[in-house]
Amino acid sequence: MALVISSLAGGGAERIVAGLARHWARAGVRVSVVTLSSRDTDVHALPPGVHRVALDLLRPSRNVVQGALQASRRVRALRDALAAARPEVVVSFLARTNVLSILACRGTGLPVLVSERTDPRHNLVGKTWTAARRLLYPHAAGVVVQTESVATWARAFCPRVHVIPNFVERPSRLAEPRVDRGPRRLLAMGRLGPEKGFDLLIEAFARVAAAHPEWSLTILGEGPQRPALEGRVRRARLEQRVSLPGHVLDPLPFLASSHVFALSSRFEGFPNALLEAMACGLPVVAFDCPSGPAEIVADGVNGLLVRRGDVGALAASLSSLMDDPIARARLGRAAREISATLSPGVVLERWSAALRAAKG
Repeated sequence: MALVISSLAGGGAERIVAGLARHWARAGVRVSVVTLSSRDTDVHALPPGVHRVALDLLRPSRNVVQGALQASRRVRALRDALAAARPEVVVSFLARTNVLSILACRGTGLPVLVSERTDPRHNLVGKTWTAARRLLYPHAAGVVVQTESVATWARAFCPRVHVIPNFVERPSRLAEPRVDRGPRRLLAMGRLGPEKGFDLLIEAFARVAAAHPEWSLTILGEGPQRPALEGRVRRARLEQRVSLPGHVLDPLPFLASSHVFALSSRFEGFPNALLEAMACGLPVVAFDCPSGPAEIVADGVNGLLVRRGDVGALAASLSSLMDDPIARARLGRAAREISATLSPGVVLERWSAALRAAKG
């Protein structure tokens, strides 16, 4: 089996690729991981026995002609790498890489499963790549999406669609959200990009900060919006209470020492961060954004859902949990069940079914 992705840098898709490689390698499957990038960008480590191929072809193009030439080089290099790896099936991740993988395997008889890791109705990849995706996805051996709502989009033009959510590992430590004295922390994590809505979260926290002086906000992750987010924190005069420590390879110590988790995304795929927080026993407040949160969180049962983009509602829900340690404990206990509902064993069985169908 070959897993293909642009890089193993920090990100949800990259984390899932590393996790799938680890579990399949443990099961005795011969696994190769091929990236378009070099190893220099690697954040997620692969276990011994996984064959790693880094093509080092992930350089920006200056114009359309150069972009077409680079895409052609990537297709040829990917085709050669897959021929050398000799997998039975290819599993590709993320829209642009999916297009290249299908092109690289055309005429080889090698089945390709392509996997969308966010909501393609909101994650814009450009007119050329959008057209290529619509043209080529029907020729894949299958299209993997993470939610039923995205499956509706895919079934409009793809004959073979599989809904496979992310899995979550049972953590070795649990949070203690009921703590009602001393410093307490609101946690969020993800790429510092506009899609994650951390600007909205900072605004919501600013609205409740004065009434909750014992609470701080930590946002884990890195990305292009760091300067803008830091500017928002300064303007709100919250430099001593809001921290952005960057990308953290192991977020468990932060999760286990926090008391509430917030997901403020404008859109999602199937948020790993939310799953990890819930598995750790944190009460969560999430925007009901497309897609994923509503398929994970039962409002009032194992977390709170608020209307997408409604900063006032987000602030009110955060405030209610900050004031109520009993509610935090109740929601956190229920949230832990996600580690059984979406355990690796449950989710990998869905992957096995999709792989069997792809291989015919």
